[in-house]
Parts: sequence; structure tokens; C-alpha cells
Amino acid sequence: MKNLKYITIIIVLTVLSACEDYLETVPYSFTSPENFYQTPKEAEMALTGVYNVLTAGNVQGSGNQSTYSRNLMFMLNGANDEALIKQGFNNVNYSVWGNAGFTAQSSFLDECWFFLYAGINRANYLIENIQNIDDFSGNRKVEIEAEAKLLRGYYHMLLAMMHGGIPVYTTSIQDPEKARQSLEEVYAQIIEDYEFGYNNLPDRASVASHVNKWTAAALLAKVHTYLASAKNSGLQNFGLALNSFDWVDAGSHYQQALAYTTDIMTNSAYELIENYDYLFRENTKQHQYRECLLTGEATTDPNQDVINVIINAFIPQGNRGSVGGGYGWYRPTGELFNKYVSADVRLTNNVSGNLGGSRNGREIEEIEGVRYFIPSKLSNPNSGAMSIGKYRMMDPQQKVIATWASSMTLPFLRYADVLLLHAEAQYFTGNESGARNTLTLVRQRAVEEGSSVDDLNTAYFKNDFVEELLDERSRELCFENWRRFDLARFNKFDETIASLSPNAGFYNKIVPDVQQNWKPEKVWFPIPLPQIDLNTNLVQNPGY
Repeated sequence: MKNLKYITIIIVLTVLSACEDYLETVPYSFTSPENFYQTPKEAEMALTGVYNVLTAGNVQGSGNQSTYSRNLMFMLNGANDEALIKQGFNNVNYSVWGNAGFTAQSSFLDECWFFLYAGINRANYLIENIQNIDDFSGNRKVEIEAEAKLLRGYYHMLLAMMHGGIPVYTTSIQDPEKARQSLEEVYAQIIEDYEFGYNNLPDRASVASHVNKWTAAALLAKVHTYLASAKNSGLQNFGLALNSFDWVDAGSHYQQALAYTTDIMTNSAYELIENYDYLFRENTKQHQYRECLLTGEATTDPNQDVINVIINAFIPQGNRGSVGGGYGWYRPTGELFNKYVSADVRLTNNVSGNLGGSRNGREIEEIEGVRYFIPSKLSNPNSGAMSIGKYRMMDPQQKVIATWASSMTLPFLRYADVLLLHAEAQYFTGNESGARNTLTLVRQRAVEEGSSVDDLNTAYFKNDFVEELLDERSRELCFENWRRFDLARFNKFDETIASLSPNAGFYNKIVPDVQQNWKPEKVWFPIPLPQIDLNTNLVQNPGY
């Protein structure tokens, strides 16, 4: 495990912004666990370090925005029917994730692996050492343990969904020669950690961005639907037995998913906020927290250097210094554009035109005193101005951090996703009519003024409910890091790549390259080659 046996815990000051974000600051000290973990305050600091891995700029000086703050977004959102790399963009570190050319030598893989295991290691140090700390108020000691276990489970889950069977660590003692474990063993530990969170966390944390009981319930629903769908669809192991789903009882997992999503819908008080676009703007954190059960935080405090880097690929192309535009390295597929009808407000938010370079004549919207330039609308996907419009950065004249950086809270798990998981569980437990009614709940927010939800239901109806569900998940959740896993768990990756047309949209010109690079085994990411060099017991996934 790269460097993990040398990692001592980084203790980070917990500084809360006006929005109560978890944030990284300058390291408080580099110290061994024996000299730390003396007070509840120190336990809270250590917990901040566990959260920090979600959007860390580096881990003890290694890596560079290697999880959700940039690199993982590239890894999970490209080379599918939502986004492709812009033709002619040749920075190999990024381009291989948008044209399916990634290999076991891709640097992003190794860095992400290291970050996520560092998060697991930080959680384990905290879980072990908090047992010796007293003087917590109320139930806070157990809650900290539950937050750490939930995050440990989440980091293991990401690794398993990307790579298959992985080494599982539940103590701070790191075996540098530990072999990969079967998915059955991996998910048993993930579920155990999530269930501990579900049983011990409050309905809401005192810090708005921290996880709670309902985060755990939603992640349990996510795991149970993942396992059930992977078993039902025959997600392949390509001869590597530890990646097998043969052990999964799909019916039981769907029943459990249904129970958890029903509990959330009935008791959590999470909701679909009225404005879909408020989920993806820099100054709308308080609105996001009403729908988002797990987020990746950033701040407007220029002294903290805690930012998310969405400018490269996930905002409309344009001049960053004048209109808050991005670089457009990723572009939407024509297939994504064509999933929407014009009566769906999500279309203009998620697939937009460019922003251009001039402020003059550019339309502006204002959200609670913050200005955003509005990109042009597109009538079809054949325009060279087509951009990913999902996220937006404010007028650069109002920014207090660098114009290339974003203070946006990134949504990782939303109530809308819970509803879609609920519909899936309903369908696979025999309630198709209920499942379609749940899809209607998601679509109600998306209806353009002057149209009705019946218009969307009619336009989007498919006899095959799974196809309709996957399309709806894409329409709602595109560029939120789930499409790769959805296509994998329903065993739809091969046919999706094969069905892409180079003529479907302006940026589909690169489709032949994607189809040439793709092979079925790439449904699993490889184990990073540097990790195998360090630990020969890490067998490689087939095809690499």
C-alpha cells in the first residue's frame, strides 16, 4: 500500500465557515497517535481529517486534487453516453478518462487509491483511539465513531465499485503485503459500517455538511441496489473469482433497499428542493443541504485553500476572468442531449451553450445577491458551442478566491437519487406501477412552465422499465459520478459504448476512438501498477 505504513495521522484544525462546512486548514501538527487523541477537541480534529479526503488537495504533500475535488470527477464521468473528451485535447493524464484509453499506469488511479486508503487509515486511527478519550458531551463519542465508520465504509465502497475486490482494513495496522479480498468480504464490512452509522447517528449532525442517520440509510440503499442489480444483470468477473457476485441474494437485497428508501421518504424530512439549478451553484449551500445527504465541501475563505476544481470540464466553456467560464475539456454527448425533451428544465441546466468571452450583452441571473452569467441555449446537439452546463461559477468580479477555483459544495448523494433507488427497488419487488409513480415524483420538479408532468411521463415512457429508469437516472444525475457505476451494475456498458454514434452530436466525433479503446474488461478499473509493484499479492484485474 503506497506509503501507508509510513503515514502518521495529520491533525487538522477544525474551522467552521458561516455554512458550517468541514474544511481543511494549515496542518496543526504532525504527531503520532500516542501524543494525540487526548481530548474531545482532538477527536473532532481527527474526524475533520477523515472528511477531508473527499475533496483534499493533497495528502501529506502527495497527490493533487486526486479525489472529488477534480481527478475522480474525470475518472467517473467520462467515456460513456454522457460525456467524452473534447477531440484534440491531448493531456494524457485527463484524456484517457474521456476516451476510455486508461491503463494500469494512469497516474490518477494510483493517486486516488492512495487518497482513499489514507482516508480509511485516518478513520481507523480515530476509531481505535477515541475509545480512550472521556468527557464527551451527550452521545458525541459514539457519533464520532459512527461518522468515521460510515466514511470508512464509503471509501471502501468507492474502491470496490471501481476495482472489484480490494484489501479491507479495519485497524490502523497496515499489512503492506495484504491480498485483495472477495467482494463478499468487502461488502460485508461496508454494510456493517453503514449499519453502525444508521443505528448510532442522529437525524441531523450539528455540522450541516456532516453525515447523519439518513446518509447511512441512503448508502445502505445504494449498496443493496448495486449488489442486487449486479447479480441480476450478470456483471462479469472475467475469470477472477474474487470479483464474483454469485453469493448475492438479489431479492433480499432489493427488499432491504426498499425498506431503507421507504424509511428515508417517510421519516427523514429530506426533500426535492424547488429549484433544480440551486443544487449546482456556488452560493446555494443552505438549499443544497435540504436535499443532499452527502457533499464535498469547499469554502470562500481564500486563506484556507479548500476548493473544488470544476473549471476544467464541468461548467460552460468561456472566459473565466470575465464571465466565470471554463475550459471545456469534457463535452456532452449528443445521446445525452437527446434524452431530454424541451419541456424538461434539466436540459438547459445540464447541457448548455458556451459562455463566450465578453460580459457585454450576456444575460445574467441573480441568486440571493450573487450573479451568474447565463450560457446560450441550444436547439440541437450539433453546435460546437455545446457545453456541460451542470455546475456554474459566479461572476468573477464577486469572487474572493482565485477565478479558476470554486467554493461550490458538490452533491454526492441526493434525495432525488433516493427516490430513483426506491423506484428501482419497487420494480424489482413486483410493484411496477408504484415504481412509475415514483419516477413521476422526480420529474415533477423538472417540468417547464406551461407543460405538465404527464408530458414528461409520456415522452420518456419505455416498455422496458429498466431502460426508462437508467435514462431517468442519467437525466437527473448526469455528471454526479454515478453513471459509470449504473452502466456497470446493469451490465449495459458494452452496448452503451457500441451504440454511440459519431454523428449524434458535434462532440461525438471522438466516438470511434472511444469504441476502439473500449473492451468489456474495462467495466472494472485496473489495480494501479505502482501498487502491484509494491505488493505482488495484489493480483491484477483481467485485461490489463
